[in-house]
Parts: sequence; C-alpha cells; structure tokens
Amino acid sequence: MNREDIYKICLCLAESLLHKYFGNLVKEATIDKPEDIGQYDLELPLRIEAEYKVGLKQLWEEYAPDNSRNFDDIFDKPEMRQILTTDDLEGLSYAYKDAKRITLWEKITQTNHRDVTFYKGLLEEYTRELLFCMRHDFIEEFPE
Repeated sequence: MNREDIYKICLCLAESLLHKYFGNLVKEATIDKPEDIGQYDLELPLRIEAEYKVGLKQLWEEYAPDNSRNFDDIFDKPEMRQILTTDDLEGLSYAYKDAKRITLWEKITQTNHRDVTFYKGLLEEYTRELLFCMRHDFIEEFPE
C-alpha cells in the first residue's frame, strides 16, 4: 500500500471522528434552541486525538515494514502540542466560558444557542487542525 492510499485512509478516519463527535454543526446552528455544551469540554480534542492515534497505530502495524521506526516516536515531537497560538487558546477558552455561562437574559429568552454553537465550531476547527498535523506527521514518517 502506498502513501497516497494510507493518506486517504487517514483522512477518512479523521473525518469519521469529526462527524462522530461534532455531527453537522451547520445544520445544528440553524436550530434555535437553548442548550448546554454537554461533552464539548476543552479536553475533547485530546480524547479525539487519542482515538485517532489508535487508528494510526493500527495502520502502522499493518502496513509499515518491520524495520521501520517505532510508531510512538512519531508523536513524541513537542511541536504537536504547540498547534494553536496563545491567542487562539485564549479565544477558545473565552468561547468556552461564554457557552458554559448562561446569563439571566439568555435564560429568559433562551438565546444561549449562538454561544454554544460558536464554541463548538471553534473546538471543531481546532480538532481538525490537530488531526491534520497528526496525519501530516504520520504520512511524512510512513516508509515508502
């Protein structure tokens, strides 16, 4: 199996994980209803990352030659954790606080949906970038 085939499998796995955890946020955003953030805490990208890493490890074990690098060495790079800038992390953190906090006015008018949807969108984009970087590092290290 060549790198292009591996790339397609990795991309498909990433998209299925994003859909599993985030669903269709565009459709959800059109529904005007109050909600809370539920499972969408700031740790969700790390849980998705761990699940993606399991899938990548299975691909590595199945298709990489025996004399290849150790799989775990691929993701020990410190830059993997430095994907977002400080500003991006602050923005995500502020959006999380807005989505989690329901003001009295939002409670009366039931309008916290926009805050929750905005936060989920930011979280999905961050997770998408994280999976992209992981996929890129994985493909770059995958033996030809």
